[in-house]
Amino acid sequence: MFSKQLLALAQRLGLYCILALLPVSVLGQNIAVTHCQGACPQYASNIVANQAKIVIHHVYAAGLNNDSGMPDWVAYHLSSDAVGVASLLPRNWQSDSLLRFSDAGDLIEVGDSEFSLAQISADTSAYAGLGAPDMQEEETVRLAPMTSFANTPYWPELNNISNMVPMPANLRLGAWLKLEQALNQLVDTEEDLYVVSGPLFLISQPLSTSLQGTDFGPAAYYKIVSSDDGFLSFMFPENMQRYESFCDRRMALDQIEGMSGLNIFPGREPKESVKLLDALGCG
Repeated sequence: MFSKQLLALAQRLGLYCILALLPVSVLGQNIAVTHCQGACPQYASNIVANQAKIVIHHVYAAGLNNDSGMPDWVAYHLSSDAVGVASLLPRNWQSDSLLRFSDAGDLIEVGDSEFSLAQISADTSAYAGLGAPDMQEEETVRLAPMTSFANTPYWPELNNISNMVPMPANLRLGAWLKLEQALNQLVDTEEDLYVVSGPLFLISQPLSTSLQGTDFGPAAYYKIVSSDDGFLSFMFPENMQRYESFCDRRMALDQIEGMSGLNIFPGREPKESVKLLDALGCG
């Protein structure tokens, strides 16, 4: 009985997704990904799309930026079967095994040195956004949260650096965490949810600017929650205080898409969900 339940859960989490590093261009072939409720976010710029890489794991999919070395977006499918207690699970950041398939010729100049996307995302260096190991938890956040998949055998994937962005503690432990907790509680009684989240940068061309001389600390973060009924979108500035409510940070989807350079729901025109708004206590 347990094995059948585990198999069913694995199917829901996208076990049969292709576990490979995909160029964004293949999204034109209408590949359906469980984590993305079908079609994953697409880049508005063809130049950025050709440089970016997509990784698809059991519990999340991510679009990795060739310039920053960070995910532009992470998508995951949230279900009641997967949510669990994560307090005792190891939380040591690790390299993403899929990134070794990244093109060796994709080199980025930083000062007098060159790095590949695979090196950026696999190295525990200051350039990769990581401090000393004992400081990592204070400086970074998992875009796909550990608690949402603690009841699956695939939770170690959430420690991948491809699931990580730097985030101030006040936001990470405040509105961001409260929204994650609310979503985990919601799927316990309601339908499955789909989430897309990532960083935002206040520069004129956020996904195509050279690294050299650029501060790649995110200025804000977005989280977009969707169901069969519709979606809600939120934007959180990096200086948000811990006591502030996520309900006050709703943002129009087209504004988030403009700032991120992404089409979040390609091929679809979903509507904002009043049902989700009420269920999260933001009505």
